[in-house]
Amino acid sequence: MVASHIIADLSQRIRTMERTGQRCATKSDLTANGLPGLERLLCEAGWPRGGLVEWLAEGRGTGSMGLALWASRAAWHDSLLVMIDSQRELYAPAAIPFAVDLSKTVFIRPERPPDALWSLEQALRTRGVGAVVCDVEQLSPQACRRLQLAAETGGGLGILLRPAKARGQPSFAEYRFLVQPLPQPDARLAAVAGASRRWRVELLRGRKRFGGDSVIVELSDGPNGLSLAAQLASATPAA
Repeated sequence: MVASHIIADLSQRIRTMERTGQRCATKSDLTANGLPGLERLLCEAGWPRGGLVEWLAEGRGTGSMGLALWASRAAWHDSLLVMIDSQRELYAPAAIPFAVDLSKTVFIRPERPPDALWSLEQALRTRGVGAVVCDVEQLSPQACRRLQLAAETGGGLGILLRPAKARGQPSFAEYRFLVQPLPQPDARLAAVAGASRRWRVELLRGRKRFGGDSVIVELSDGPNGLSLAAQLASATPAA
C-alpha cells in the first residue's frame, strides 16, 4: 500500500503545477536569481514572489544559508530582510560578506520552536518584507501550507533552511534544493588564489519539473569579501 505521505506529496505537486502554470511564464512574478549557473535548475531565471524555497543540507555549518542569501539577494536588496535565528547561533556581522545590509535587516531570536514558526508566518504575511530566512527542523504539512499562504499574502520570498532528512516529507515549497559541500580539487592552488568553498546543489523538486539535475557552485574569498567564482561547472545529473 502506498504510504500516505507519498500520496500527499504527489497531490501537492499537482496543485503547485496547476497554480503556477500561468505564473511560470510571467516575468513580473519573479525576482532575479543571484547565483549564476543556478538558472540551469530553474524553470525561469528567477524566484517566485510570494513563494517558499527550501534549502536542505546534512548537518550544520554546510554553507546552505550563504548560498541561499546569494541566490535571493535581489528579493531583499531594496526592501527588508528578516532572519529568524531559531538556534540562537547567528552572528549578525557574519552575514555582511553575503551582501546583507544590516540597516535593512531584522534579526529575531525566538525562545522556542513554536515561537520561530509563529514569527516566520507573521513576517511572511507582512507587506514590504522582501525575504524571510529561517532554520526549520520540524515542519508538518499543515504548518508548511500556512507558510505558503502567508508568503502569497505578503508577496515576499520564504527561505527555509532544513535538514536533509526532510527530503522525504511533503512540502508546499516552489523549489527544493539539496546542498552538499565538496572538497577542494587542488589544495595548493587554493592556497595561492585564496580560500574557496565548493558545493554540489541538486534540484530535488521545482516548478514544472521533479528535479534530478545539479550544478557545482564555488564561492571564493577576495579582497572585497566573499564573491562568486566566474565560472560554474555543470554537475553530473543525479540518478
